[in-house]
Amino acid sequence: MMLLVVLTLASTIRAAEPPDLGSSDLIAYNINVEQELGRAFNTALHTQYDLNYDPDVVTYIRKIGHEIASQTGTPRAFRFYVIDNPSINAFAGPNGIVGIHTGLILAVQSEDELAAVIAHEIAHVTQNHLSRGHEINQKQGSLSTIATLLAAILIGMHDSTAIYPTLIAGMSLNIERQLKNSRLYESEADHIGIKFLNQSGYNPHAMSRFFERLAKKNQYNTFQIPEILRSHPVTERRIEEAENRAQNLTAQYVKKSNNHLSLIQLKLKNDLKNQIINDTTLSLTPGESCYQQNLQTLSKNSPPPLSQLRCLQEMEKQHPHQFLYTTLLLNTVTKHPLTPAFTAQIISQAEYLLALNPNNTALLLSYTKLLLSLNKKQQAITLLMQHTDQQRYTYQIYKTLSEIYASQQKQTEAYYFLALAQFDIGNIKRTLYLLKQAKITANATLKQHIALFEHKNKNLLKNKKYKE
Repeated sequence: MMLLVVLTLASTIRAAEPPDLGSSDLIAYNINVEQELGRAFNTALHTQYDLNYDPDVVTYIRKIGHEIASQTGTPRAFRFYVIDNPSINAFAGPNGIVGIHTGLILAVQSEDELAAVIAHEIAHVTQNHLSRGHEINQKQGSLSTIATLLAAILIGMHDSTAIYPTLIAGMSLNIERQLKNSRLYESEADHIGIKFLNQSGYNPHAMSRFFERLAKKNQYNTFQIPEILRSHPVTERRIEEAENRAQNLTAQYVKKSNNHLSLIQLKLKNDLKNQIINDTTLSLTPGESCYQQNLQTLSKNSPPPLSQLRCLQEMEKQHPHQFLYTTLLLNTVTKHPLTPAFTAQIISQAEYLLALNPNNTALLLSYTKLLLSLNKKQQAITLLMQHTDQQRYTYQIYKTLSEIYASQQKQTEAYYFLALAQFDIGNIKRTLYLLKQAKITANATLKQHIALFEHKNKNLLKNKKYKE
């Protein structure tokens, strides 16, 4: 879903407030404006919405996202986030930000389908749909459109039944034209997204199959939003076009089947309150049954017997590229201290996998938590610092470092690393404030680190609009 103003209305009618993008006086849409919007939007996601920070979940989604993004041939720095929301939804925001709802992850029936939605959102970005929509706004005199939609949003916050009368009263040719273009963008995102999907080794037919299943599920729902206002109109024509596009592509290499998605879905279901995952209708493989059983045990207060954990170790051997078995073992030993010998085995395996996959955030953070539970804070700090350069996303890493230093009563270092965490999510004002606090009591070494950081990012940090 593109974050066009009109498309925001559709999500608002579904009772989701649009993020506050900050500056409302952006007129000329260029790369600088897009980057500024991206920073503001990134900050809004982390401060106004419930993000899923589970390292296993976000590492999995980001792996798929960046694999597909690598096929776009663009230097854009994509960023993928998971929204903790049960709705089946996804969106493409400014400056390459893509959001995937947990409800979507649970709704798909294969990794190919999940990848299809991600590829669709990536295509929105590569085709510059957000900036093209902004240009349409400017050319078609959309001030009245924005005012109408803003009124609908504000009134809807108090009385949802007033949205449609307000919308109809203020509907103009501008909105109709913009909505027409939004539907064209959806079609274009399908067309380009299927190409990216195929090039990444996923089944290009997955997009049409997912759309078709959604359409059948909702065909008897009389409370659907009018199609012209829906951000992802699922029609027979769209399904047919997507399928035809897939059939006309030359098949690329095919990814080997794996159980990554099923394990992530089990974890998300286990995290849901009052969710019963002992569903007898589920057909689980031995590895999935082992994972599910140990997930349930992890949430209990009593430690599991070592015999129960052995199956996870066996799964590690059978599936050396599946990190989820290792992170579950790490999390289990963190919560339920077991024998030193068994803990040493888990640590050894974690270090081995982390050496092979230094950019795996889930392994890094899970191992860090175990070290902290063993009161090895300095070793945890060293581990995080050694792997920071290999990470695309540093918010959770720097936030963890800040928390470690704060627990040691080292507030200066805590301020510094929290500043770096805020910078990673685009919160420049907060970054400047925290750096200012750190400088007050920083020693010579830390002052040098701060100076280097400020010099590297001087264009942003010295921008007057971010000054207090």
